[in-house]
Amino acid sequence: MTCRFIFSDVNRIFLRHLRPDTVVQEKVVHEKIEESGGKSLRPPMSMLAGALFGLGSAVLYTATNVALRHCVQIDAFLVSAAKAIPTVVILGPYLIWMLNRGEVVASSFRMVPRFVGAALVGQFIGNAFFQLALARIGLAVSVPITLGTMIIGAAILGKLVLKESVSFRTLIAMVILLASILVLSSPSNHLQVEDEAMMSSEVASLSTAAEIGFGSVCAALSGLAYAVFGTTMRQALTGGLSAPLTMFISGSVGAISLWGVSLYRLGGHAITSLPFDDWKVMLIAGVFNFSAFVALSISLKSLPVVAVNLLNASQVAMAAIAGIVFFAEPVTSSLLIGVSLTFLGLLAMFQRKRTRVKEPD
Repeated sequence: MTCRFIFSDVNRIFLRHLRPDTVVQEKVVHEKIEESGGKSLRPPMSMLAGALFGLGSAVLYTATNVALRHCVQIDAFLVSAAKAIPTVVILGPYLIWMLNRGEVVASSFRMVPRFVGAALVGQFIGNAFFQLALARIGLAVSVPITLGTMIIGAAILGKLVLKESVSFRTLIAMVILLASILVLSSPSNHLQVEDEAMMSSEVASLSTAAEIGFGSVCAALSGLAYAVFGTTMRQALTGGLSAPLTMFISGSVGAISLWGVSLYRLGGHAITSLPFDDWKVMLIAGVFNFSAFVALSISLKSLPVVAVNLLNASQVAMAAIAGIVFFAEPVTSSLLIGVSLTFLGLLAMFQRKRTRVKEPD
């Protein structure tokens, strides 16, 4: 997952999701580029086009998760390793192109060691644990749990690390999101469909309380890992690293470390014996993930951060629909209530107060 939120408030933290990336803070990078004589990449963009790119980003992130859900039978670390490849392959040449054009990719490298550590957390605990959650509790439940814990964790880290204020509205949203997580991770409601689950291979992993509990913990840890990644990403972007460079570092760290772990755990023969179709789906997930970030970045150039966040919040509903339609995941009262609470929490967090400007007499 890969995105950033350069949060002047907690709303921006949400953008990091679902994966780790950077965008909102791109404004800071552009300013540094322009000050140094480089060219800005901020193209003219209408509000309608920005909205379409924002919605497209949500659709692409959902497509990423659908592709990942198709790969639950493959080792989670190997899936995450393969997903990182497109980012490295695309951004490597792009960074070289930027350097040849005299663009600024970094004004300082002091944050690199800390960001590498955060990237490891994001790749191993964020991406790999999210994959483990998909295998245990499915797509419809994993996404809102991960998103909810990410926003709660980002708000807490924003307060402790970045010294950002936490508004009363944000506290209310956090309580709602926490309630949604508890509802979604409750095994009791899942067990009501245990007999159904045993009859369908698509939802067989939902059949035991232990599996549901483990999957819920994995999804929650994934969200917290994304929060750590996003907070450090914010520090890196404000500390001199550009968005493309941070993405490249994150992808490279994931590719190298996750491939190393996969080779050690599985062996070369097991990896090379995977069917071509499996490799295709894993790489497609990586391409969708990167494309979603690009669409998100473009959208943020013309729309307010809150508007983009609301468009991306539609991922919750999209994930629920995709899980039910494509993977026959069970429709339970806990799913409906949990998804509704998650969406309500997002609305509460992203809703801004409208201030009236008094016209002069």
